[in-house]
Amino acid sequence: MSRKKRGIILFAGVVIVAGAVLAARYVWHGANSDPNRLRVSGNIEVRDAEISFKIAGLVRERLVSEGELVSASQVVARLDRSDWLQEVALRRAELRAAQASLAELEAGYRPEEVAQARAAMQQAQARLEELLAGSRPQEIAAAQAAVQSASVQAAYLKVEFERQSQLLQENTISRSQFDRAKSEYERAVAGLREAQEQLKLIKEGARKERIAQGRGAQEEARQRYEMLEKGPRQETIEQSRARVEQAKAVLALAEVRLADTTITAPFSGIVLSENVEPGEYVAPGTPVVTLGDLENVWLRAYINETDLGRVKWGQRVRVTTDTYPEKIYEGRISFLSSEAEFTPKNVQTQEERVKLVYRVKIDIPNPKLELKPGMPADAEILLDPEGS
Repeated sequence: MSRKKRGIILFAGVVIVAGAVLAARYVWHGANSDPNRLRVSGNIEVRDAEISFKIAGLVRERLVSEGELVSASQVVARLDRSDWLQEVALRRAELRAAQASLAELEAGYRPEEVAQARAAMQQAQARLEELLAGSRPQEIAAAQAAVQSASVQAAYLKVEFERQSQLLQENTISRSQFDRAKSEYERAVAGLREAQEQLKLIKEGARKERIAQGRGAQEEARQRYEMLEKGPRQETIEQSRARVEQAKAVLALAEVRLADTTITAPFSGIVLSENVEPGEYVAPGTPVVTLGDLENVWLRAYINETDLGRVKWGQRVRVTTDTYPEKIYEGRISFLSSEAEFTPKNVQTQEERVKLVYRVKIDIPNPKLELKPGMPADAEILLDPEGS
C-alpha cells in the first residue's frame, strides 16, 4: 500500500473518531453552568496545500518526508532538468545570433565593401558600352590578317597534300607520311574556317542576347552599389530588432521552465503526506507532497442551535489540550456555519430542531508549532461583554 493511500485511510479514521467524540461531547457542553462561558471540544486542523510542479517531467528527487518540518522556500522536490538545460543553451545561442545580426545592420557596410561594389558597377558599365559600340577597326584588321594567314597556310598544305598523294600512288612514300600530310592539311582548313567565322562575328558586332546579358549585369551591379552606399533599410533594422526581442522572450520562457523543475515550500509547516516517489513521471499539477501550515492552526468545534445566538464572530476563546494541559492558547471565533450539521435541513419538530449542531472555526496562533493537526482540544468561548 502506498504512503498516499495510508495517509488517506489514517485521515478518514481521524475524521470518524473526531466526529464520534464531538457528537458525544457537544451535548455535555450544552449544559454549561456558567452562562458567560461555553465549552466546546474538537480537533486541531491546519491550512494545507498540495505542492506540485507546473510542468511535466520525471521526478529526480524528493527532499522531504512525511512528518518533517520544513521552512518557507525550502526545496521540496526536483524534476530531471537535462532537457531544459539544453533548451536554455539553444535559446541563448539564438539570441546571440540575432544580436550579432542586428549589430551588423546598425553598423552599416564597410568602406571596402562599398568600394568593391563601385568597381564592379564600373566594370559592368564599361563592358556594356563595349558591346553597344561594336567592334573597333583594329579588331577587324586583326581578324582579317588572321584569315589571310590561315588562307596562305591552307593553300600551301593543300599543295603538299596533293604531292604526297601522288607519291603514295607511286609507292615512293609510306602510308604514315601521307596520313601526316593529310592531317596537317585538314587542321589548316579548320583553322581557316574558324578565322573566317571570327571575322564575320567581329564585323556583325555583339549579338542581342549578349547585349541583354550585359544590361542585366550592369543593372544588378548598380543596384548593389546603391544598396551598400545607402546602408541597410530602416525596416530591415526594425525587423532584426523584433527578432532580438522575440529571442529574448523565448529564452526567458525557457529559463522559467528550467526554474519550474524545482519546487519549494510556499510557507513553513509540516509535511502531511508524500504523494509521489523519485522515478515517477508526473503531469503538471500532480501533488508531490501535502504541506500543512503550523503557524496558524484552527479548531473545528460544534455548538447547539440554542447557543447559536450567543456565539459571535471575533469572540475570544481559551483553548487547552491533553498534550499541554497547563497551557492556555488564546484564539478567536473566525467562522460560524449558517447550516446545521449531522441532521437534515427539513426537520420540522421543535424537539428535533434543538438537537441541530453548527460548525464553529476557532483560529489559534501557534508560533512555537506546538499544536499539531488531529490533536484533540477543549475550548472555552468567552460570551460575556468583557471577554468578547
